[in-house]
Amino acid sequence: MTEDIPPAATPSASSSPGGAASDAGAKSRSKHDKGSIWDVYYPRNIDGDLESVPIASFPMIIYFWPSIVVLLLAGCFQSWGWTSDVTAGWWVTGSLAFNLMVIVTDLDQKKFLIVSLLVILGAVGLWISHDKDVALISTVSGWIGAMRPTYGNHTLFLLFSILFFFLGIGLLNPRLNYWKFEPNEFVHYIQPWGRDQSIPRQGSTVSREVPDVLELLLTFGGGTLVIKRESQVVARIQHVPFLGRRMRALEKMLGVTRVQVEN
Repeated sequence: MTEDIPPAATPSASSSPGGAASDAGAKSRSKHDKGSIWDVYYPRNIDGDLESVPIASFPMIIYFWPSIVVLLLAGCFQSWGWTSDVTAGWWVTGSLAFNLMVIVTDLDQKKFLIVSLLVILGAVGLWISHDKDVALISTVSGWIGAMRPTYGNHTLFLLFSILFFFLGIGLLNPRLNYWKFEPNEFVHYIQPWGRDQSIPRQGSTVSREVPDVLELLLTFGGGTLVIKRESQVVARIQHVPFLGRRMRALEKMLGVTRVQVEN
């Protein structure tokens, strides 16, 4: 699934008797609406008159936030006696299996629909077979039911600490390696060295791709941002959270024709 932003319109110029005041107003807006580099984590003022939109690629550890949350809750609930160790073990095992599936597989819209239908049909088939007391299904159900995955409290909190530590390290990367989309150019920064690459806006297009529906859900509308120039891909920014909101900001900023006011 892709979503394109067309090339920039050709800038135009006009004269105005109140040029000085208009220019001062434009400078004031530019001063207050340049945005913050911290917006790489969450785009805030997407409907404002932005001068730039920062976007960064995140490491794949961000997809493990469900396991991090489950590990913390399972450890707390189990230590407080709010749930059994087997129930907590199933929660943790299921969340880790889900996250591994997200990392290993790429389910586009078509594949996601097929897999969802297969899961539903399989669940219905298991229910009907169990109700009819099919020997094979009963054996498999009994074998699964006999499993008792358990994790000690120290193990749960240790796993939580490990994943949380690497998540923190991963969240530092976007602050040091990011793109800034401006009306006239797209600039790649690598700190502390500064500008690494610059792509002129004129003749370039920006599109959004969603290679995996599960990644889309886990990053709250995320995906991959693709920069093309003269129909050639020049950059791919992968694993961008909240990309749907960022696209709205890009469309607003890049879709506006800039007007220069002269005296």
